[in-house]
Amino acid sequence: MRLPFSFVLLGWITFAQALAPSFSLEIYLYTLLASFFGLVIGAHYIDVATSEKKFSPYFKVPGRRMLYTGAAFVVLGALVGVYISSRWNALFLIFVGIETFAAIAYPREKPRFAHSYTAFAVTWGAIPFLASIFVGLSTLMMHHLAIMTRESSDWQNAMYLLTLYRYAVYLIGLLSLVGRLAVL
Repeated sequence: MRLPFSFVLLGWITFAQALAPSFSLEIYLYTLLASFFGLVIGAHYIDVATSEKKFSPYFKVPGRRMLYTGAAFVVLGALVGVYISSRWNALFLIFVGIETFAAIAYPREKPRFAHSYTAFAVTWGAIPFLASIFVGLSTLMMHHLAIMTRESSDWQNAMYLLTLYRYAVYLIGLLSLVGRLAVL
């Protein structure tokens, strides 16, 4: 797995939940789980399985078995997404469909546009962020806005997640710097 990309993806989801007016630990954990299964494990397994030339100098790639394992994890992530949409908002299925397609298309580089910097930014950053905000907002009632103060538990949870996100970004930056210095 490519940890910096994976941490950034999960960081965007954490950041989105921190911005949501109402924090739900259950929604947060389900969105992390769906993304972890589909995009982190599934897409990376598919990437390694379909890019043998890129990885074969480092280790023997068990092609088909790894491809099937990746596909199974993408399906598992999609099923978690379907559960989220059935539980909180059926329109969440749009995000599930786009991300399921991206988890398979991006690492396989088919269609070609799916494997670009723009597609990567949209499918591994913007859409998970928006999906997380969307499902969080679908639980919001108008009275949440009226009663949310700095003393409310939702405000405190959001601030906690924002702090967690900030330190996660610092840690990723530090790890990237150490990794870069180790290469020099």
